[in-house]
Formats: sequence, structure tokens, C-alpha cells
Amino acid sequence: MPPSWLVFLLLVSLILALIYQLVSGRLGWRVIVYWLLIFLAAAAAEAGAESAGWDITRFGDLRLAPDLGGAAAVLGALWFLGL
Repeated sequence: MPPSWLVFLLLVSLILALIYQLVSGRLGWRVIVYWLLIFLAAAAAEAGAESAGWDITRFGDLRLAPDLGGAAAVLGALWFLGL
């Protein structure tokens, strides 16, 4: 993954973490943990889509559907666990 798309993925994961923090009402240092978890899930989904050769919903070098699916899975788990 080129560095510019890595920065884009970092930015998207930060935006999702901030939105989750605002929606859940939990403020403070947790946004850093949310950001890290969302980024790792999106990057893992990207790696899985790359190894599977899945090119649907490709935007540049990123595959948006698996990336957002991985991020949504983490957000759902955080919401379910109450974190």
C-alpha cells in the first residue's frame, strides 16, 4: 500500500473513531484506542482483500468495502461490549 493511501486510511479511521466517541458519549483518552483498533481492522481487511484478489469497490489502491466492513466490525464489537 503506498504511503499516501496509508495516510488516507489513518485519516478515515481517525474520523470514524471521533464519530464513535461522540456518539457513545465516552470522552478522553479512549479515542486513541478506538483509532488504533479501527485502523488495524481496516488494514487487516485490506490485506485480506489483497490476498484474496478482491477488486470490487476499489478506490485507487484501497478496497473500500472490506476496509469499511472491518471498521464496522470493530465499532460493533466496541458498542456491544460497552467500551
